[in-house]
Amino acid sequence: MKPYQKHILRRYLWISFTSIIGSLIILAIFYGFYSKKENNQLNQIVFENKTQLWNAEIKFSDAHILRFQLETLKSDTSSYFNSITVINGDERLPLKHHKQGENLTKTIWQFPFESELHLENSKELKGYFLKIETKESYPFTSSPAIVSKENNVEKINRFSANEFNKNSEKKTFPFAKRFLIKLRSNSENSKSAIGEFIQKPNSNEYHGSIITETGDYRYLAGNRYGNKLFLSTFDGVHAYTFFINIKENGEITGRHFSGANYSEPFIGRSDSVSKLRNPYRITTGEENSKVDIKLPEYETGEIIHLITGRGKVTLIQVMGSWCPNCLDESAFFKELKAYDDLDIYALAFEKSSNRDESISAIKKVVDYLDLNYPILFAGKAQSGAVEEMLPIKNFISYPTYLLYDREGKLIEVHAGFSGPATQGYKDFTKKLHSKIQDLLNKKL
Repeated sequence: MKPYQKHILRRYLWISFTSIIGSLIILAIFYGFYSKKENNQLNQIVFENKTQLWNAEIKFSDAHILRFQLETLKSDTSSYFNSITVINGDERLPLKHHKQGENLTKTIWQFPFESELHLENSKELKGYFLKIETKESYPFTSSPAIVSKENNVEKINRFSANEFNKNSEKKTFPFAKRFLIKLRSNSENSKSAIGEFIQKPNSNEYHGSIITETGDYRYLAGNRYGNKLFLSTFDGVHAYTFFINIKENGEITGRHFSGANYSEPFIGRSDSVSKLRNPYRITTGEENSKVDIKLPEYETGEIIHLITGRGKVTLIQVMGSWCPNCLDESAFFKELKAYDDLDIYALAFEKSSNRDESISAIKKVVDYLDLNYPILFAGKAQSGAVEEMLPIKNFISYPTYLLYDREGKLIEVHAGFSGPATQGYKDFTKKLHSKIQDLLNKKL
């Protein structure tokens, strides 16, 4: 190769090399800029979507101001909340954004039942709570909750320390985890119940429930200050507050408030062994009492023939869309639908005898739980209606279920339902799973 050709080749290689280096530098700068911009956008999204815990109040009356908690998700760029969830201890109850108010100054959030929160479109969380059926409304207010830690103990004050921590007791009395309780203790018609209460680990919050023969009072949550315990729950139907006085001898006294008009005294004593009546022996039926009824599907009106003894295990649920314990039982029965050769039917007894008037209320529960088994409209929930339709006696509670084997033999009737807020829930559901599996394994 001639000298001038070598020079041209070296020059060409040098230009190519510097061009490649320049291109790489430009790409690196562009990538860095783009990555930074993308990260900033991601950071901005994370920053803009904020969750907030609120201490909420509904004033039902001068005697009863219900305290509960809400969690909201809201974007800085939005004038209203993206999501609202009611919190009762371990329970999370998401509300459904229904619509804007007619004058666009309010947003409406639905509970699974016939009730709503109407909120003003503002940075604050306030408005009113509405019972759709009765048109009753009650003022609703809230303020941001402050969660802190002190000596590794999380402070969640559902009941404000400033308002409720006014005790002067120097000695804190022991508090049992389980009580035998007498509700309506000043009445001849008192009612026995079991109270279960525990302090959440590494927290100042107490959780629990109160169980009766018809069901439980669902998720109770609150705080203890000195020798007083304050608990509440709210799900759109249950609006309960319990004020509990802890005595030196281990007994308790107190008052239970419900909604705007009801309150009752109660007493209790520490008790780890007492039980309520056996839920399998309260409502009874004849062993060979088959079911053969025709009812309309709640929404379409299509007539469904419900008949036992046709080769499938059959579970019949007596329920109502207005019943929170029925909601808990329905959520569990949804799991059971996974079994082949198990038929599940819900008979919905509603507040109206007219199916068209009841569709909306039932559909809210069906949609909320995404129920996967037939819901049949059974008429109005009134005295004697269930016994007239089904071969059972001494019906006391919504919900109640009847379980039949493949041949149509009545295996059991279970009155009431104690749900996931209770300590016996896991054991009960495990046993029913096992019982159904045994019935399915028995071929005709």
